[in-house]
This record gives sequence, structure tokens and C-alpha cells, in this order.
Amino acid sequence: MNPIEIREIRPEDDVELGTLIRKVLEEMDAPKTGTAYADPYLFQLSDYYTAPRRSYYILTDGLKIYGGGGYGDLPGAEETTCEIQKMYFDSAIRGKGWGRRLIEHVMEQARAEGYKKAYIETLESMISAQKLYEKIGFKPLPGPLGSTGHCSCPIHLIKDL
Repeated sequence: MNPIEIREIRPEDDVELGTLIRKVLEEMDAPKTGTAYADPYLFQLSDYYTAPRRSYYILTDGLKIYGGGGYGDLPGAEETTCEIQKMYFDSAIRGKGWGRRLIEHVMEQARAEGYKKAYIETLESMISAQKLYEKIGFKPLPGPLGSTGHCSCPIHLIKDL
């Protein structure tokens, strides 16, 4: 494996990344509705993240995409609250610190964009992700914030940036 780097998403990443996200969700027995699995733009993420106040980053060794994550506006929430979006990782790099590096990079970029808080939703089956979010300071919320369209994600967390 070549060294892994964090870089912004490009159009040529779209199909491989969408496929990876669906693969991870299938591994976690996630519902196919009410999660990222059903997002209509899942295979056009580079286009989706060209909108203002959104960015998406991938982990790659130049040959393969190993994961990604981004941030964007959160409809129905305060303008200064972003949503951390589509944080998914290939099993080959899980547990090796890449999730933490990527989410810290994403939050740093969101902070530079003017966001003051970060919101994230996840699934009960994603226990490692929940532990990571807790370690970096995310706190549980009693229910969803804003309107993400991911009604099958029952874990809601928030963090000051």
C-alpha cells in the first residue's frame, strides 16, 4: 500500500466512493432507506460538494479510495451549525487512526468556513464510530437536529467547534 493522503474529492472519485459507502453500510446491516445508502446524489458527491459551505475529503493512496468524510449546511438548524457527512471507511484502514485524522481535518475546514457547531448522526451498529465521536468531544442529543433525511439514524451528536 502506498502512503495514504487526505485530499478533496474529484469527479473521478464519485463511483468508487459511492460504491465504498454502500459496501460499508451493507457490512453494518444498515437500512437501505433513511440512510446515506438512499441519497440521490451518492454517486455524484463531487458535484454535491461544490455548493457553498460544503466540502468533502477522501483518503487515498493514489490507487484506491479508503474512505471519506465531509461537512455541509444543515437545513432546519442554525446557520452556524454544520453536519458532518458521509464518514465511511474501508475495513482495511479501520482502527488505525485515519477516522480521527479525517474528522479532525473536516472539522478544521468547517470551522474555517465559519461554522461554530458540528452535528452528526450515526447508526447503533457503528459502535467504533460512536466511540471516536465521544473521544473527540461530541455529546448526545435527545433527538435529531435539522432535516438530514436520514430518519433511520437514531444516534444524534453535537460538538462545539
